Amino acid sequence: MPASTAYSILLKKENAHDDPIYCCAWAKTATSEDPKAPCNDFIATGGLDGLVKVWLFQNNRLELVHSLAEHSMAVVSIAISFDGHTLASTSLDSTLIIWDLLTGHKVHEIQNSGTDVWKVAFSPDRHHIVTGSHTGKLGVYGIEKASLECVLDTRGKFVLSVAWSPDGKYIASGATDGAACLFDAAQGKLLHTIQAHTQAVNTVTFSSDSSLLLTASSDGNVHTYNVASGSLQSSMKLTCRAASAAASADGRAAAAAADGVVRVASLDKLQELHVFKEHTGAVCGVQFNAEGNKLLSVSKDKCINIYECPPPPKTAAKK
Repeated sequence: MPASTAYSILLKKENAHDDPIYCCAWAKTATSEDPKAPCNDFIATGGLDGLVKVWLFQNNRLELVHSLAEHSMAVVSIAISFDGHTLASTSLDSTLIIWDLLTGHKVHEIQNSGTDVWKVAFSPDRHHIVTGSHTGKLGVYGIEKASLECVLDTRGKFVLSVAWSPDGKYIASGATDGAACLFDAAQGKLLHTIQAHTQAVNTVTFSSDSSLLLTASSDGNVHTYNVASGSLQSSMKLTCRAASAAASADGRAAAAAADGVVRVASLDKLQELHVFKEHTGAVCGVQFNAEGNKLLSVSKDKCINIYECPPPPKTAAKK
């Protein structure tokens, strides 16, 4: 492999937060109305300190743009809309906050009772968000009015993770009892309940073509499932709890966080390609950039790491 495409660490931002970092998101955002102007890479992070931080990633450097301090407890989930302009965060303080990413202004705050907001995900048209709750139900909110528009019932346990497919057709959830559910987003109909894992499902996310669902669990396994049938496609066994997983936008790579390690694999077969061991604490979140050639990880060691992560060869991805 040429040196220019080798797996390597590009940036290690130490003490990016004062406390452990639990979640992250990465988006490419237009900062000008000129359609010919280049888009910029923005990264958002959140954690135990209750802060949502927005960073500009440019020339392999991170520059802090906003430090948003509206949450009163730990931030457990962050998502950025598909167009890169809207940010959502959820916290143990039971609030869901919608932000303008570029200005840092708070657009809406939705207050819930108890633990009725957990992970959050945007619809691809950016007009809706979905969250999970301890009741096993998912709430779908309209962004414009910050109103609850629909409730999806998994008929199961505490929903820890949610995702909305890039084609807009499906919503997925993962629960504390190891179940993963797939819904028809338009009809709100439960399509599949998959006993995906033996312990909590910490991440669900879709492939870029919406054909695969990637799951990561506290049982130490990462799986892919066929969205249409709900059948198991591939598995990767880790040595400890899988805290987070991500799929690249080109549909060729997956990444999984376990303890202090980030594992990169082919998405179709979950064949391990590389292991990054750059954190000193448990890795809590991973995300690819829009091009799928860089990878972000955040950890309890308070560091943000960014890696060079060349996509698997197309021939390997199609096996």
